[in-house]
Amino acid sequence: MNDMYTEAGVKKQKSAKDALIKVAIFVADAILLFAGLLGISILLFLGIAAIVATVYFLPYLNVDYEYIFCDGQFDFDKIMGGNKRKTQLKLDLDNCEVLCPANSHQLDGYTYQKLQVKDFSSGNKDAKTYALVGKDSKNNIMVKVIFEPSEKMLAFAKQKAPRKVFMD
Repeated sequence: MNDMYTEAGVKKQKSAKDALIKVAIFVADAILLFAGLLGISILLFLGIAAIVATVYFLPYLNVDYEYIFCDGQFDFDKIMGGNKRKTQLKLDLDNCEVLCPANSHQLDGYTYQKLQVKDFSSGNKDAKTYALVGKDSKNNIMVKVIFEPSEKMLAFAKQKAPRKVFMD
């Protein structure tokens, strides 16, 4: 039995947008709590509820991505807060057209095509990102997935579909 299974994962770097969201949440909590302490009881209740919601939902801004390659199928999972996993996309390599580095000339033919871009990379500028162009059979649309596969994952994909995988 020749099962091809491998997985890889990356931690998404914090962006300016994430920092802005955190600051906005803390400012809103402080304003509601301060207004509640001034005597407006409904705002005190809302302030306490906002703080509880902040403690509960703030860890969900910490995002990891996990890629799984199993017998020709790529699964892209999003892990929020270290404990909640959600499958974002599943692509079968048979339905894909190309897997290559994100800056490769192999993608020139897709420049003017209408593709839905899904970025499952860490956001690190120095990371070696790859692009996978294929058809999402669930939604029946063409997608371009940006991700950071492991060398083993690339080797298995090359073994499964040698004419679709480029490593230039």
